[in-house]
Amino acid sequence: MKTRRQDVSEDALTISRQSSTSIDRRENTEAIPTDLIFEILLKLPAKSIARCRCVSKLWSSILVRPDFTELFLTRSSSLPQILFSFEKNSELFFFTAPRIQNPDENSSLVSPSYHTKVPIDRSSQICGHVRGLLCLTHLRVLKGRKETVPMICNPSTGQALPLPKVKTRRVKVRSFLVYDPIEKQFKVLSMTWPCYGNDDKNCKEYQILTLGTQTLSWRMIDCCLPHHPAHDGICIDGCLYYQAMVGPLSGISTIVCFDVRSEKFSFVKKARGMALYGQSALVNYEGRLGAIQSDGLHIAGIINSQTRSLELWVLVDAEKHEWSRHVYVLPPMWKNVVAEAELNIVGRTSTNEIVLSRHYSSVAFYLFYYNPERNTVRRVEIQGMDEFKHSRVHTFLDHVEDVKLLHYNL
Repeated sequence: MKTRRQDVSEDALTISRQSSTSIDRRENTEAIPTDLIFEILLKLPAKSIARCRCVSKLWSSILVRPDFTELFLTRSSSLPQILFSFEKNSELFFFTAPRIQNPDENSSLVSPSYHTKVPIDRSSQICGHVRGLLCLTHLRVLKGRKETVPMICNPSTGQALPLPKVKTRRVKVRSFLVYDPIEKQFKVLSMTWPCYGNDDKNCKEYQILTLGTQTLSWRMIDCCLPHHPAHDGICIDGCLYYQAMVGPLSGISTIVCFDVRSEKFSFVKKARGMALYGQSALVNYEGRLGAIQSDGLHIAGIINSQTRSLELWVLVDAEKHEWSRHVYVLPPMWKNVVAEAELNIVGRTSTNEIVLSRHYSSVAFYLFYYNPERNTVRRVEIQGMDEFKHSRVHTFLDHVEDVKLLHYNL
């Protein structure tokens, strides 16, 4: 019997299987439709997708098609994961873990999957996590000169793409990765402020870079109120929100809203009695902006076993600066579960659980889940992190896998 062989057609994007019989020697061709190939490949993890690109030109052409990468992202969005990054020896290591289940258990174990690592330096900062991509600052050497530039990283594919240096003579630069869901465009918003020794820390220059163009170029944009970004931001439905200070030597006094599509700034005042601390976190609360913080009994809002309650503020009307306040009194078991840990708020899950973790991993690395509806707290150990003891860790909820290859036409 003749051995069967495979032929491929790049135009039809099908895989054909030819066979012959000993009776009539006629050839029968069975074509596998592209839709079926998609369904098969969509069941593979992101790492396997990267390997499959090397099988043939046909497979590579399928796996880089916009309709396939968008469908893969959509499927991944239905099963979001948790993304961890650990800093060690001037490198950033990325791991993912499935969404934590078993809400009724007081303690459980999770084993994460390693993805990739990227080089960093002491000044590197993570500047945003949107739709499976991260933006972080990167120190590079170009023509013998050191310069800090934004870098887009895709943990799923292991790619890292340095971006052009921000056009400025100022020393400090703060960037945010943002996304416009209408135009389906990624952008990077960067702000710069004066050199050391100047009490006025308000940003003087605001620039934007739109990804997806052949030639990337920074553009200056206007801001009606000079301010200084204080902490990480969050993107909700095409708007970037972040805490900011206005005026020299002032504390956090406002929340900035940047509309990604129109590239316009607006400002939301804090509610009366609303005090934002260093450990406060902006979250997505059912499509609206929320801010979670501790009861304020400790300096800078530190959250530990002595914390008695958490506060959730939800933005009801941005134009009228109206907020609603929710107070969650922590259960007695909180003190025993948290023990000696000092925690920061990671975010809020779609099931209304508040997630907390340490800034630095210890002998064992844990996530803490507080459920306001049940008034329960549970601890989840992330296994296999022994080699990252005492490393700084960043945790991101609702991470999705994006298998799109990074290039200047994102």
